[in-house]
Formats: sequence, structure tokens, C-alpha cells
Amino acid sequence: MRGRRSAIFLISFLALGAVANSAPAPRCEAIASPVESSIDAQALKVGGRADLGPYREVGSSAFDEMLRGEHETPLRWDRVPELLVLTSVMQYEQGRGTQYRATSQQLSDEEATQLVSDLTDALLVLTDHTFTAFASVRRESVSAGELVNVMRPGQIVVARYVGVRDQLATIGFGGRSTRGSTIRAGSIILDNDFDRAEDTRGLLRMHELGHALGYNHVLSRPSIMNPKIGPGPTNVDLAIARVAFQGFPPTASSCS
Repeated sequence: MRGRRSAIFLISFLALGAVANSAPAPRCEAIASPVESSIDAQALKVGGRADLGPYREVGSSAFDEMLRGEHETPLRWDRVPELLVLTSVMQYEQGRGTQYRATSQQLSDEEATQLVSDLTDALLVLTDHTFTAFASVRRESVSAGELVNVMRPGQIVVARYVGVRDQLATIGFGGRSTRGSTIRAGSIILDNDFDRAEDTRGLLRMHELGHALGYNHVLSRPSIMNPKIGPGPTNVDLAIARVAFQGFPPTASSCS
């Protein structure tokens, strides 16, 4: 419903596993507003074949899955988001909503720098180079035990969390807060153990940024948005990002 706010997290789980070579197994912005200015709405209907031009070979089902999911229209930022890195490792607790407590653990400067670099590189890919950088990048450290809101207007807040895999049997998820079809805030929750130690953490980070930018899971084709750890960004992802972001007029301002 237009004007209604909502926060979405659990739809975007990234589960453990690998994509089989023979089939695309399940795994696991700022975009123009109004949506119609950057994406032909008819092309996003199930089975729709409106002007997708050179991207027709991707298949309408993949477009529909990634850009619409279960929503009537794509969810999109109306400007370039800011990036906020919480250098304090957070404690994940089910039912906390968008507020979590900080632990005494901290990301090192090197870890935080690499996280920013990975997410900036992912932003380029996922927006077809429409966004060359976040509107701003900040780091924030809080005292152990302090309650922190991880869904803030105009920002994508990213942090590592203790207990995600233990409590949810997943290694991360991304979410967004919306008003109508416009994304107002995003959050990326990364399992601390996986994100600190695994070589595939870059894929996890890109996947969850995709959710914060408005993308949904893709089941019909190999994709960075498959709900299990598998391939990096594919031709499907690049084609969809190109369609999604064509004609978008980015601004450097943040959401109010």
C-alpha cells in the first residue's frame, strides 16, 4: 500500500551450500523513483515480454524474480545510499527487530577497510556502474552492551553478528525499510565466524548488498542472488542490473 512503511529481513537469508554444476540450485537504488522511469513495468510481469531488447535471452522469469519477487513493483532507492560500517561486532538475537547489542569484539582497521572495498566493488556491479561509490562511508564503534539501531534513514548499515548461524542456520541476510516502493534504509547482517574466516565472504557481502539495494532471490538461473553460496555475478545479473538502472538520475544527497 502506498505510503506504508515496512522492514524486510527474513526473506533474504543466504543459506549454506553450493550450486550444482548441472542446475541452478537454490542458494543462499538507489534506483529511479518512480520505478517506471527506469524499468518498463510490463517487462516485470510474470511471462511479460515488453521491450527487454538485448536482455530478452535472460528470460522474463529471472527479471521478475530478481526485481519484483513477491512485490507488486520493484523496491528501489530514490538516491545514492550512504554506507555505515559498525566496527563493533553485534550480538544477534531473534525477535530484536532492528536493534541489537554490541559485544566487546571489534573489527580491525584492515578488516573494516576490506569490507568497505568489497561492498564498493559490489555496488559498481549491482548498479551497472551507475553508482561509482556510496554517498558517504562512515565507521562507528559503540561500547559493549550498548543497544544499536541498524536501520537508519538514507543508510545501509553493515556489521558482523555473533550467533546468526547458530540461531538461524544461515550465514547472513540483508533487509530494507520501505515507504511504498521506495527503500528508505538498508541493513546487512553477516555471521561473524563465516565473514571473518571464509574465502567466499565476498560473495556473501555482494549477495546481501543486493537485498539492501532491492534485489530478491533468483531460482531460475545461476545468479549472485541465488539463495545458496555459489557463483559470482553472472551475465544474468549484469543484464538485469543494466535494465534496472538505465535512466536513473543519481544524486549525492542522502535520505532525510
